[in-house]
Amino acid sequence: MYVSITRLKLKSIWQLPKFASLSNKVARQAKASPGNLKVRLSNQWFRYFYTITHWNTKEAMQQFMFHGEHKVAMQRWGDFASEVKAYGFETNDPPKWKEARLLIKKQGRITS
Repeated sequence: MYVSITRLKLKSIWQLPKFASLSNKVARQAKASPGNLKVRLSNQWFRYFYTITHWNTKEAMQQFMFHGEHKVAMQRWGDFASEVKAYGFETNDPPKWKEARLLIKKQGRITS
């Protein structure tokens, strides 16, 4: 299974409504995407927002990532996020939230 972890840092709490609307659309897209096994969302202090998604394959995740609402979200990140990090890997044992937050902090790459 391929696991993708993301972390988005909002520029400001005032960006939350715009971000939440787009985030909900992206989560629905992920859940309906071929190859998706699970979608989990979390936040810390209304400033950092995390996702963990489980996929059959990396290719299934990439098909999701470059299409639909997620593609739109990637094009608009600069409107509401000061930083976006991503980290993906193959595993048979998906991480819990505590481990996922450490992984994205230490091994995540800043996306553009």
